Amino acid sequence: MKISTSFLFDRATERMSTIQNKLATTQAQMAVGKQILSPSAAPDQAAAIQRLKGEVERQDSHIRTLDVAMRRYTAEETALSSANDILIRLKELGIQAANDTLAPDDRKAIGVEMKALRDEILSLGNSRDDSGNYLFSGTRVNTPAFAENGSGQVQYQGDQTQTRIPAGVERTVQFTRAGTDVFNRVVRNDGKSVGFFDALDQMIEGLKTGPTSSIQRGIADLTQMHNSLSLAQAQNGSDQTVVQSQLDVLAETGLRLKSTLSEIEDLDYAEAVTRMNKEMMSLEAAMGSFSKISGLTLFDYIRG
Repeated sequence: MKISTSFLFDRATERMSTIQNKLATTQAQMAVGKQILSPSAAPDQAAAIQRLKGEVERQDSHIRTLDVAMRRYTAEETALSSANDILIRLKELGIQAANDTLAPDDRKAIGVEMKALRDEILSLGNSRDDSGNYLFSGTRVNTPAFAENGSGQVQYQGDQTQTRIPAGVERTVQFTRAGTDVFNRVVRNDGKSVGFFDALDQMIEGLKTGPTSSIQRGIADLTQMHNSLSLAQAQNGSDQTVVQSQLDVLAETGLRLKSTLSEIEDLDYAEAVTRMNKEMMSLEAAMGSFSKISGLTLFDYIRG
């Protein structure tokens, strides 16, 4: 079989070009740290990578939502705990004021402290989360939950709408709370229902003018208020537990997805460096061979 000089030249050039392309690919992979430089290079792997990235993004989005919920629950917990502490103090003052031996001026002094505590609870009812949204306005998060009208009566300005967010398989938790579900109306022995702040105001007014029976009625009201807030605290704690559990699950799942994605997508630098060194050595050898072949004449072949 006759082998022409042009054939040898073409074969050597083709081999060097192939090695150069492989070397360039390896260097490009190392530059970006990825195995796949374009989807067309490995369609199946590229499709798998896109699916995994989409799932990771969905997981991360869910985590961000639950993180917002946890921060909101933490703010609620602080407000509810503080409000309950104030109710305990109000009840102590009420019991003190119900003593028939107490002088009218002493009751008035107690009334002044109780009014200050009532105002503090009102302020807690208008607490906000770290985004500036009101905690107890339902879905009207930009409107203060409670406000005093011209006569000083406290009115609820939010709505009764509750929104829920997913927190696990077929499970949701409450995201927004209505102030009237937390600062509940009280139901008295005569069957009458009185607003939370109205009951407080009536008790404070009773310290000034009313009989001891009105103070005792206020003490019973405070017991109901305390129970309502304690129930709201328990619900808050339950929601926090559910959300934290789901966050732990999502974190574990996300770690597993990202690990799988890394195995498919990320470049093994140690292997790439070894491969690049082999390709460079192959290229140098091919260039050396080509140099020798291109310098040979027909008589050199005949002598050989």
